Order: sequence, then structure tokens, then C-alpha cells
Amino acid sequence: MASPQRYVSEGIKQGYDKSVLKIARDQIDAFEAEHDDMPALLTLNHLVKRVNEEYSYVRNVVSRNTKADYLTFSIRKRSGGFRRIHVPSMRLMKLQRWISFHVLRQAKVSQYSFAFSPESSTDKCAKQHCNSKWLIKLDIADFFGSISEADVYKVFRSLGYQPLVSFELARITTVAPLSRRYRKSHWRSGRGIGTILRYCSNRKGFLPQGAPTSPMLSNLVMLQKDILIAAVAKKHGLRYTRYSDDIAFSTKKEYSRTQAHALIDSVSEILRSFGLRLNTNKTIIVPPGGRKVVLGLTVNGTRPTLSKEFKSKLKMHMHFIEKFGLQHHADKRGFDTAGGLYRHVKGLIDYAHMIDPEYSEIYKNRLSAIPFIESQSNYKPA
Repeated sequence: MASPQRYVSEGIKQGYDKSVLKIARDQIDAFEAEHDDMPALLTLNHLVKRVNEEYSYVRNVVSRNTKADYLTFSIRKRSGGFRRIHVPSMRLMKLQRWISFHVLRQAKVSQYSFAFSPESSTDKCAKQHCNSKWLIKLDIADFFGSISEADVYKVFRSLGYQPLVSFELARITTVAPLSRRYRKSHWRSGRGIGTILRYCSNRKGFLPQGAPTSPMLSNLVMLQKDILIAAVAKKHGLRYTRYSDDIAFSTKKEYSRTQAHALIDSVSEILRSFGLRLNTNKTIIVPPGGRKVVLGLTVNGTRPTLSKEFKSKLKMHMHFIEKFGLQHHADKRGFDTAGGLYRHVKGLIDYAHMIDPEYSEIYKNRLSAIPFIESQSNYKPA
């Protein structure tokens, strides 16, 4: 942000009224003094100037008047079915990244959330449930798709932005496909906004999976829900964590299935009141003596360890790569390229390093010994 004096002087040079500039400067100073490092955004044009984008383009995004803002495709879920991905265009990506870095990154998330924030990790989340007697795992169905632009609007309002700017930010960070499934009555976001005809739409947007703003926005949308769920967990004597849409409760004390089902009903009721629902197919209750896994990590001991399934998967990949080569194994396992397989296995090894460095070092050395010849792979590791 430029100094107040420069802000006014530059504005005068561009022909703006000095008194108006001083009012704007005072509003910016007041906002940024109250909200630490979060940038003031007085109008859509103010955002456009900060991001160095064209006003007409951003106004069209807010008006849902553009057709090529997202590349949409589906990927198969490991649990079955498909996940819809919406990748923003480079132009919209730039805008969303600015909002993510300068606005959302500054906001505080729930203490119960262990994803999409600085220094969060699956390891830290799983560690909360080590040595527990009982473990209850829940999953929020269609997580991003169930968070509407009205929910996102409330997030920006809670960060201190005025109604119209919050509405515009919500439109920029949500997607509304041309599908009847998402044709709903227009929600009223604030006095005066409904009078802007270009902003009226019966296509209510939702968080796009693939946008850089969606992960942090989902965390901020869940802030109040986390507090309510944590209160229920406390009544039950349970520890509560959430990693995106994965919810876990645990206790080292005596518990029962009857109590667990009562807890699940209470959590389901809270989520339903906010338009969210549990994926009942992924509800898991693990009693004493059962193998407890949180986010792919075994938590039966004093610290998280790599699961048997993870080790078997990595062992299988390395065995066939070493025996038949990268390209052959990539073809057999359905990877598009040998390089894609290589990056996948390297990602597994990097993940293992966070949990068990000694174990990962063995596989790192084995992968490094794999020959890369032109006929086998077009991908050369760094």
C-alpha cells in the first residue's frame, strides 16, 4: 500500500477530487489499523487497481457473464464415484491467488483445523489421537460443493469488508455452472445489492475444487461449526480434529457404541443446520483393540506411523519398477506417462519422510538408482 500522502497526490494527478481522496485514505487507514496486515478494499475498482486487472473483466466475473472462467472435468475417487474439478483460467487464477495471499492467508482459522493453513499437517492432526481407546471418524459429503456463495459472503463480511465488496469477493471465488442443479432463488446479500441488475442471478455459486481460494475459505466457513462440534465433543469427553472434510474424535477413557452413535447424531444435526451432511458410508467407529488409522497414519502407539497399506503400496511400486522398468509399470497401472508414475512414487517417499525418515531413505536411494533412458521415460528427475 502506498503512503497516505502519495495516495492522495497520485489521485489528484489522475483528476480525482481531493476531498474524496482524503475520505478514502482515512477509510483505508482505519481498516488496516483495525485488521492488522489485511488490505482495505473499498470498491471493486479498488481491488482491480491493486491486482492490476481490467475492471470490465472483473465486473463480468462478478456478474456471472463469462463462459470460459473454469476448465471443468471429473476424476475418479478412490472410494468410488467421481469428483468434479473446476480449474480457473489463468486470468481468474491470478485474481484468486491475490485474494488468497493478501486476504485469506491473514485470517485466523479454528484451532481444531489441521489443513490448508501454515504449519498444518496430517502428522500433527493424527498425533492428537495417538494411544486412544476409542476412535470415531466422520466425513462431510460433497464438502466444497455444499459451501455456497452466501456462506463465502459471510466470511468476507466477518473479515470486515463492506456488504457490496463482500458480495463481489464471494462471486469471484465461487463458480456457478450452467446446470439446473444449481439454479436456485437469488439470495439477498445486503441492502442495495439487489438493485444492481447485472449482479442478479438465479444461479447460486459454490466453492470450486481447484481454485486457490477454496481451501482456506472452507476453513473459514467451518470456523463456527468447529466451535459447536468441539463443544459437543467436550461434553462427551472426546478430542476433536478436522482435516478439510475428515472429522475425527477420540478418547483414552471408557466409552461405548451407544455414546458414539449419540455423538454422531449431534454432529449430523449441527452440520445439517448449516446445509452440510455426513457421508454415512464413511462413518467408522473403532473400539478398544481395533486398528486405528487417521488420515492414512496408524495411531495405536505413542506417535503416528505409516500404515501397512501405505507401506505395501510403496513396496509394490518399487518392486515392479525395478523388475520391469518405469514405462512398463506405468502402462500396467494406468499412468499417463512414466514421469507421472515417477512423480507419484517420489511423492509417496516424500510423505513417508515426514513420518519415518529412516524408512523413506531406503526407498529414496532405490528410486534414485532407477535408470532413465530415452526409450523408457521422457521425464528426467531433478
